[in-house]
Amino acid sequence: MLNEHKTTGKAAVLGAGTMGAQIAAHLANVGWQVLLLDIVPTQLTPEEEAKGLTLQSREVRNRIARTGLERVSKLKPAPFYLPELASRIEIGNFEDDFPRLKEADWVIEAVVEDPKIKRELWTRVQDYVNPDAIVSTNTSGLSIHEMSEDCRDDIKRRFMGTHFFNPPRYLKLLEIIPRKETDPELVEGMIRFAERVLGKRVVIARDTPGFIANRLGVHAMMVVFPIMQEFGMTIEEVDALTGPLIGHPRSATFRLADIVGLDVMASVAKNLHERLETPEEKAIFTLPEVVQRLIADGRLGEKTGAGFYRRQKDGTIEALDLNTYEYRPRQKPKFPHLEPLEKLPLEERLKALVNHDSREGRFLWRLTAETLTYVAQHAPALADDPIAIDHAIKWGFNWELGPFQIWDALGVKETAERLEREGKPVPPVVQQLLAKGRTGFYETADTGETTVYVWLGSGQIAPYHPSEEFLTPGNMARHCPEVERNADASVYDLGDGVFCVGIHSKMNTLGPGVMEMLYKGVERAEREGVGLVITGIGEHFSVGFNLQLFLMMIGTGDFDELLMGAKAFQDSLLRLRHAKVPTVAAVFGYTLGGACELAMHCTKTVASAETYIGLPEVGVGIIPAGGGTSTMLWRALSDLPPNADPYPAIRRVMETLGFGKVATSALEGVQYGFLREGVDHIVVNPDRVLWTAKQEVLHLAEVGYTPMEEPKVMAYGDAVLNRLLVELHNLKRGGFITEHDFTIASQIAYVLSGGDLSQPTEMPLSYFYGLEVQVVGFLAQQPKTWERMRHMLETGKPLRN
Repeated sequence: MLNEHKTTGKAAVLGAGTMGAQIAAHLANVGWQVLLLDIVPTQLTPEEEAKGLTLQSREVRNRIARTGLERVSKLKPAPFYLPELASRIEIGNFEDDFPRLKEADWVIEAVVEDPKIKRELWTRVQDYVNPDAIVSTNTSGLSIHEMSEDCRDDIKRRFMGTHFFNPPRYLKLLEIIPRKETDPELVEGMIRFAERVLGKRVVIARDTPGFIANRLGVHAMMVVFPIMQEFGMTIEEVDALTGPLIGHPRSATFRLADIVGLDVMASVAKNLHERLETPEEKAIFTLPEVVQRLIADGRLGEKTGAGFYRRQKDGTIEALDLNTYEYRPRQKPKFPHLEPLEKLPLEERLKALVNHDSREGRFLWRLTAETLTYVAQHAPALADDPIAIDHAIKWGFNWELGPFQIWDALGVKETAERLEREGKPVPPVVQQLLAKGRTGFYETADTGETTVYVWLGSGQIAPYHPSEEFLTPGNMARHCPEVERNADASVYDLGDGVFCVGIHSKMNTLGPGVMEMLYKGVERAEREGVGLVITGIGEHFSVGFNLQLFLMMIGTGDFDELLMGAKAFQDSLLRLRHAKVPTVAAVFGYTLGGACELAMHCTKTVASAETYIGLPEVGVGIIPAGGGTSTMLWRALSDLPPNADPYPAIRRVMETLGFGKVATSALEGVQYGFLREGVDHIVVNPDRVLWTAKQEVLHLAEVGYTPMEEPKVMAYGDAVLNRLLVELHNLKRGGFITEHDFTIASQIAYVLSGGDLSQPTEMPLSYFYGLEVQVVGFLAQQPKTWERMRHMLETGKPLRN
């Protein structure tokens, strides 16, 4: 049985195509061994013939599985947390290796989306699987019952659909679709396994075409086409209106189609068109002419370089003109009459937008009305309650609000009345809700108790208790008491004596406002609680120190003030390190520069596996000066055995900082030294990071927390500095680094060496912090540093000057 305790095991993945190989990769990511199988080739390749191989050669018979694994190992973004994790996957084939299926705790099939092929495969597979193994299929919408209908009863009891979204490593939604006969206990165990081991958020769906997310998500995309034609909208206008403005991702509509691939979108729509029964629904999922033409031309989106958008070799982006089917320079739409609405909270903003008396407002109303009506009309056939529907769309398509939450935001009664005035049908589930005197699908009483409307029978009211284990920073900001606040950050009460500083500045940048809240958070935790968590509210933890502010300080020419600012930033982070209570950073997404330094100053860091952490300051012409350079040195030397040569460890830090390395996963962050193995905690599910950080605080407080004293670190002086400078000179002469790269790197070497001391001397860590401030003051006066900073602010990319 699979459950949250099954952190290691063996899986067999049947099918080494795009999805199968990536599912295998993610299982390897979380510690599982995987047997990846596919069909046996029927012909030799010229290369195999030249090597004298035959169709009976094992190398040939495993070729398709091997090719799938090799292909997935080269994908970007990478399916593996670390490249070496591919060694956990063993390849084989359907003819020779089916007897090995008995070794597997979980057999998951991910072959081509053809019901006949899947059904025949499961008829074969059932004779080999372990009697206790979970068996499942990965399908985007085929019937679970049909493909397993020929299986024995003992297989049906363990059979379910497990619909991963592509790419499996990065997208959090997993739809589980049980058969009628599937053991409920096995389903519950699978939910816990998926959420705690695989890092997914699970929705239970019924066995209907497209399940929940694809059925509703593809519908939301398909209805855009006729409505945009009616309003004469361009592709750019639609994307500007259907992105963050309405709580959707920046990819919006057409950018999302290009990312997913028009062929993939067409395949899902075709499947829905074939399996849905009414002419009205078949019409909805008929591919628009523009999509058919683009596919016929081979313009499938990002994978082919052109779709609704096209990127030129010089980086400029063009958009498709729907009148000519030719590309033209992308235009940035401007809606000045909507700008006052952009700063409203999302619920208020949506209501204002769909009621706005403008072309854009009427477009958004039509689009929203079509989407909400379709969802409410069909939801009772897809899931048991609004919660599953909302979660599927939020987790599968990254909407901030699910469809029924949008119904509530707009006002169920007001929306229904508007539909009636316009002669449009009001879905029965909405009529039933209003007849019961409800004002929304979700309602919170004065007592704080939240209930949800469930459409069983004629409609029922059920309590709604979201799990505390999945307390996201966004939910914290909405539901936890806010005890301190300024424009950039707030202090929240998480309960049980744990407080949390939540950063909410633009891109969660760090500046004086955040520093103020760090002090206040520590003081409150010391005075009233047991510990402090620090996190970011939004998509990322933080992109680091406010570069615009830093450049403004340079622009004033008051470098003494700049040095004072650098020292103040260090002091705010040291307040975390030396607090009387434990401090834990809850990080995820971008955790860069000063944000990485902030995490490194906490007692512990709890990191999402998808944490992109690093100290890339060289890209903007400076060094990590918030204690990052010094802390990296201290950690590297602390790990050395007695009498070991310190130079290799210092050189590794030099390389990491000098090249501005950023880890592409938390596991890689451990390799670089930004996170500590055995100390910091990596959590696969990003929605569990904040809760886990709170548990770490409580544990540290319970066992008796003692603040750390300032450590001493050996400054090796000239002996190390000269060796580092020789290597840097060689890199410059070889053309591997620029003159300014050399200038910055030599300053990093200066700090790591402890300055130009003639003899090795043990120094307090604060001595190295002082060197950081000294160096950043020097680099801030270099014109090439100013160029790097301006270029980063203007383009978002580093400049090598």
